[in-house]
Amino acid sequence: MNNFNEELKAFFSTGNNLYYVIAAAVVLVALIVVAVVLAVRAKRKKAEQEKPEVSSFYEAEPEEPDFASEGIDVDKLVVDNEACNAAASESFILKPPEKYVSEDVDSIVMTPVKEEPRPPKKEVLPPPEPQEKESSFKDHIYSKEAAKRPGTIQIYLDNGGKFRFRLKSSNLETVGHSQGYTTKAACKNGINAVINACKTAEVVDTTKSEEYVVSIGRTVFEIYRDNERKFRFRLTAANASNILASQGYTSKVNCINGTESVRNIAAFHNLVDDTKAKRNVADAANKEEGDNENGAKSKARDRRK
Repeated sequence: MNNFNEELKAFFSTGNNLYYVIAAAVVLVALIVVAVVLAVRAKRKKAEQEKPEVSSFYEAEPEEPDFASEGIDVDKLVVDNEACNAAASESFILKPPEKYVSEDVDSIVMTPVKEEPRPPKKEVLPPPEPQEKESSFKDHIYSKEAAKRPGTIQIYLDNGGKFRFRLKSSNLETVGHSQGYTTKAACKNGINAVINACKTAEVVDTTKSEEYVVSIGRTVFEIYRDNERKFRFRLTAANASNILASQGYTSKVNCINGTESVRNIAAFHNLVDDTKAKRNVADAANKEEGDNENGAKSKARDRRK
């Protein structure tokens, strides 16, 4: 044993012998790989040979029969439809598919439902435009020549005893009127507010928009329609309070021109106070009524005596 080990060590101690051993090992591994590949190929080839051949129905086209060689006249052939249908029904290609029956699965047959015709859409007509009612008021017609002459701002007392003022053009047509004030001083302040507002007020046509938001922080002439479908304008201050209103107009153009008349009257006018004359008339009437009452009392006393 020791001799064998020594011989083996001596064999490997030589450099050339070691290379021979490595080359032999590589050749052995290559032979094993080739043997495995050949075995796999042989197994696959054997499996393919053992597999049954399946011939396709459409692989080869059928040969056309030669009726002439058999002495058959094709033009005189009679086709039996019943025999053809019977042969076709027995063929596996034309057989209808068998109905699938199972206790676990319920088959559902979907029957198409014809859609019912939809009713025609009704045409929605816009609401009729309300007819304008006749009014006894005549439109104020703006005149540049009349605007050159001074108008009038008249302070007066209404039936409720409140102070009001109205703007009249030079041809004595009323263009605008104010709300009622409890004192004359407040009424005069309203006149000054109108004069100042007319200098910067813009004309806003609210009849064009369905939803109008009141302007706050600026003075405007608002064009609108009243219940009688007449056009009117109102002068609103910066706090959105109405300080002047107009009469009704049948024409929007005349209504817009009426705002120009208000501007001209506010810029160039005469102030007239009619409350003094009305007060004097009222005082005279009250005095006469008192005198009559005192006279009646004195007569009653004389009769008693």
